[in-house]
Amino acid sequence: MAGPPVLLVDDDPDICEFLGLLLATEGLASAVAPTPEDALASVGGAAAVLLDVSMPGVDGLELCRRMRASGFAGPILIVSARPSPDLPRRAAEAGADGFVRKPFENAELVGLLRQHLAARGG
Repeated sequence: MAGPPVLLVDDDPDICEFLGLLLATEGLASAVAPTPEDALASVGGAAAVLLDVSMPGVDGLELCRRMRASGFAGPILIVSARPSPDLPRRAAEAGADGFVRKPFENAELVGLLRQHLAARGG
């Protein structure tokens, strides 16, 4: 991917490493933000965001709201290993473009990400 990276926001370094490798095999660049503060500082340079819900301090839904309030217009996909039945609705209300349950199928995640990037001309 010649353009901006996909921002990976997760406090689990193993997940970030896996997602970075997955995206690289698909020709997509990535950058890691292990904390909500890092994410807010980095989001302006991202093409899209993969955002975990369970984060220390500020949860992913609130972080999504803050990213949107900061003017980020790229796709945000929320991921969670322990979603409640209403989490997809709450994610959409927070400004997310999609929701992916962990564990996910690699092709499903990449396909959804590409779909949203293409819809925004990325």
